[in-house]
Amino acid sequence: MMCGVLGLLGGHSIPFAKDLLLLLTHRGQDASGLLWVDSDGYRSSKTMGHPAMIEVPNARSEIIIGSTRYPTCGKKVVSKDDLMTFVGPFSRESIALTHNGNITNMKRITNAGYECDSEFITDRLAELLSQNDGNLTRAFRELDKEIDGAYSLVGIHNGVLFAYRDARGFKPLVFGRTESHTVVASESTVLDMAGATLERDVYPGELLLFYPDMSMESHSIAQGRTHSHCFFEYVYFAHPAATIENQLVYDTRFRLGRALAQRFRKMSLEMPDYVVPVPDTSRPASQALAEELGVPMREIILKNRYLGRTFIARSQEERDAMAKTKYIYLEDKIRGKTILVVDDSIVRGTTAKMIVADLKKRGASKVYFAATCPPQTHPCYYGIDIATDKELIASDTSIEGIAKYIQADALIYQEMVGLVNAIGIKDVCLACLDGEYPTRYARQIRENIEVSGSSSMGRDYERSFE
Repeated sequence: MMCGVLGLLGGHSIPFAKDLLLLLTHRGQDASGLLWVDSDGYRSSKTMGHPAMIEVPNARSEIIIGSTRYPTCGKKVVSKDDLMTFVGPFSRESIALTHNGNITNMKRITNAGYECDSEFITDRLAELLSQNDGNLTRAFRELDKEIDGAYSLVGIHNGVLFAYRDARGFKPLVFGRTESHTVVASESTVLDMAGATLERDVYPGELLLFYPDMSMESHSIAQGRTHSHCFFEYVYFAHPAATIENQLVYDTRFRLGRALAQRFRKMSLEMPDYVVPVPDTSRPASQALAEELGVPMREIILKNRYLGRTFIARSQEERDAMAKTKYIYLEDKIRGKTILVVDDSIVRGTTAKMIVADLKKRGASKVYFAATCPPQTHPCYYGIDIATDKELIASDTSIEGIAKYIQADALIYQEMVGLVNAIGIKDVCLACLDGEYPTRYARQIRENIEVSGSSSMGRDYERSFE
């Protein structure tokens, strides 16, 4: 559930580490934390919300790890009392870590009642280390056999910085090194600011050990026949300047726009006066779509910079409240115009419905709505907070029904082939689009849901099935 992770080795200012963590705020805004090593052992500081609010000493540390939290399971952080239990990084004895992803079978492994799977992984690794004479590689091999789900993690063990990515490679994790520093992070943009050149992605199933002398060891823990990189990283989550699996996210989103232009032409609609992006993730796609159609792009929907991402807000009530104040409109550019709005996706329909209503209220003659992502019809069990069918408008509503619900004059969805071709790699996880879950326990959850039905109370992977 920790959607942004950071690891630093080689002596960095702790306030500078906090600045680097700010680059991962778009990956989680529920809470944030930093952990560092000093002469007395592990020290940490955590806060509700934005990393800028983390209180840290004006000091340096040889090893620092950090995380931004986006809750997809367990309790949401509602008070400072929750921080030590629900917000990473966590430490136990010689080990400390934080992770990005979601463990789907945690309740099958333990009855301890963990509210945060990062804490569970920390405790379990500490147990496995004690059972394997402190050998981290053997401990990870045991861990990988036990757990199902997505987990890219960064941690510390006996003065060594380590990074691990599950065998499917669901979530991104990259690293770069200089002569004196190592940087590991969810996204390459962090490396850029830290002055480290992107070396490569951590391979799926690979454990990397980074030593104080800047040497590195690579250990193959688990080898999967296929990988399952999360497609939603390219569509929505990652920063456009990030490079994931050798693909620049900006270029992927630009290609998504080109593919969407082909889809638009097939529908034989009246050409719009403007192509209008919903800020911020749809800008590259909107630019490409506008170029392909020969229509000007105009940014007539402006984002309220004081709000975070509505998708990763804590509740539907909070999303609705944020949506009402999220955008500012250039009314003079709207009246009497046919507008093609482009967004990255339509998940719950909250934002799309509001935008169409706002544009028509301001005098738009027609509003088309386009999504760079195909309809999301199935929940995600790997770290995206759409964990039941009831949260997805496309799970039980046709495209025509969705268009009617959001009151768009036309609804244009990306086609699956356009999505896959735009991403440029074939081994992507498309489970929330086609229901084909890559891991065994997630498939079992889905089979149980087909029998017992989805629940409006709690997430599918947190339920107990008889």
